[in-house]
Amino acid sequence: MSINLTPRLSAAASLVRGGGIIADIGTDHGYLPIYLLQVGKVTGAFAADIGKMPLQNAAKSIEHYGLTDKISLRLSDGLREFSETDAQEYIFAGMGGTLIAEKLAETPWVKNSNLHFVFQPQSRAEDLRKFLFENGFNINKEIATHEGRRVYIAFDATFSGEVKPFTTAECFMGKLPHTEDSHKHLSHQLSRLKEKYEAYTKIGKNDEAKELFETIQKIEGFING
Repeated sequence: MSINLTPRLSAAASLVRGGGIIADIGTDHGYLPIYLLQVGKVTGAFAADIGKMPLQNAAKSIEHYGLTDKISLRLSDGLREFSETDAQEYIFAGMGGTLIAEKLAETPWVKNSNLHFVFQPQSRAEDLRKFLFENGFNINKEIATHEGRRVYIAFDATFSGEVKPFTTAECFMGKLPHTEDSHKHLSHQLSRLKEKYEAYTKIGKNDEAKELFETIQKIEGFING
C-alpha cells in the first residue's frame, strides 16, 4: 500500500536529491519520509519533531506502512539532537521561515557544502532567504503550488560560503518561476508591503519607505513581466 502526498508535500519531496539518508525536521505524521522510501528515492530516514505527540503519530504511520526498520524517530528541537553525519539531506516543511532561520543559526555545522536542505516555510519565507543569503547559501530551485485556496512555496539550498550582494526584493522573490501560483503568492506579499509602505510614509520613515517602494516596484515588475 503506497502513500499519496498532498500537493504541498509533493513539492517538497520533488526537491529531495535522494540516494542517501534524509532527516525530516518537524515531521508531524511522518508522511514525507514514508513516501520517499516507498518510491525508492532515499535509503533511510529520520522522522524528527519537538513534540512527543507528533512523534507518536509518526510512529503509527511508519508502523502502518511497514517501515520501522528504515525510519528512525528522534525527539529534537530543530537540529539540536543531530550531527552533520546523521543524514545527507535535511527537510524543514512545517515551520515558519523565521523559526527555520533560527534553528539553522544555532547549528554551526549546517555550513557544510556536502549537505542539502529542502525548505517549505509556512510563513515569512523572506526571513529564511535573507538568512541563507547572508550566510553563504545558494538557493537552487523554487516551486510554488496550491492546496485548496492557499499557495505554498518550497525551495532547496546548499552551502557555498560565498556571500553575494542581495536586495530586499530578492528576499521576497527568491528564484520563483513565472507561474500563476508564484504570482498569487507574490501578490499576497505585495499587499503586506504596501500596507507597511503607507505606515512608514505616514510616520516619516522616509529611508525605509523608499526601500519598500523599490521592492514593491521590482515585485510588480516580476508579476507583470
